[in-house]
Amino acid sequence: MEKNPCSIFARAERKRKNSKFLSAIPLYLTVKRLSGKDMELKLSCLFSLGDTYRMVGEFKKAEKCYKEAHSLSLAIGKKNEPLDALTGLGLALRAEGKFKEALKYFAKTLKAYKKNRDTEGSAFCLWARAGALRIKGDIKGAIKEFKESKKLFQKTGDESGVGYCLTGLGGASRVASGYGDSLDYYKTANSVFKRLNDTFGIAYSYCGIANALRMKGRFKEAIRYFKKAAANYKKIGDRVSFAYTLWAEGTAYQMLGLDRLALGDFKEAQRLFRATGDRRGLIYCMLSMAETEFKKNRKRSALKTIKLAGKKAGILGFKIEKGYAQAILEAMEKNPGDLPLNLP
Repeated sequence: MEKNPCSIFARAERKRKNSKFLSAIPLYLTVKRLSGKDMELKLSCLFSLGDTYRMVGEFKKAEKCYKEAHSLSLAIGKKNEPLDALTGLGLALRAEGKFKEALKYFAKTLKAYKKNRDTEGSAFCLWARAGALRIKGDIKGAIKEFKESKKLFQKTGDESGVGYCLTGLGGASRVASGYGDSLDYYKTANSVFKRLNDTFGIAYSYCGIANALRMKGRFKEAIRYFKKAAANYKKIGDRVSFAYTLWAEGTAYQMLGLDRLALGDFKEAQRLFRATGDRRGLIYCMLSMAETEFKKNRKRSALKTIKLAGKKAGILGFKIEKGYAQAILEAMEKNPGDLPLNLP
């Protein structure tokens, strides 16, 4: 069995680059165990492990790795790595819906990146912060920062960064009802990711294309793209993105009146959101399942669920989702014929 930690690390990095996250993790753990006094290797391993755990929805494990990377990078006198570790930690918190904590980390690191004239660090941090602003419900701010980040990525020649800014702009534009813009952003991103052979990026942009089509009322076409996204997410083991894809596909089925298929997707998405601790995702499932209950004439149960979803969204600071809960509740009480709502 191979005992050279450097060559094992190189193998793990190749797997991660090819979006083979689940098979990369055991290799990184082996490197971490074998790194001994090679602090540089251990640090690189902690960063890669944190990123890989984040990609498969293991956010608590990712947090632990970033915290360890932060301590180690300070101990060995690194300049930029402590900032990168805090940005990674912010991303793990953001994925759990803890956007307030995440934004505090991003404010701190962005200030330091700018002071250090670190364009790459600033670009990445702006992208991360834009995503947190979107979760907070500040869509204008998110679009502004995704555009700023995209300019910096273009300046450094980072095509992958540009691609992820395009997907961010696609998502934020959809929430802002710019469905045509959203579709254009995702299609451009899909071309970028195909050129880079980025399986995760391809899956993510397929899901975005599907959602834009769904919002344009092209449900059958959207489902075809959701299937493409789901196949890629399954391949790479990304449970969180797969869960959001299932929820969105379920919504398309719901709009077509295929309630049995919709409910199957919502239940599986809910299981995955619970497993990964994604509180925002769970609220989306509550919203959609309440509509399904209402349609089955279980009105008391549906009203209870929708009120609870609105309350939870309010407590967690998810303004957009709280608004969706209020819109569904209003439809249930005044205009049941408007249900189900095609939520962005």
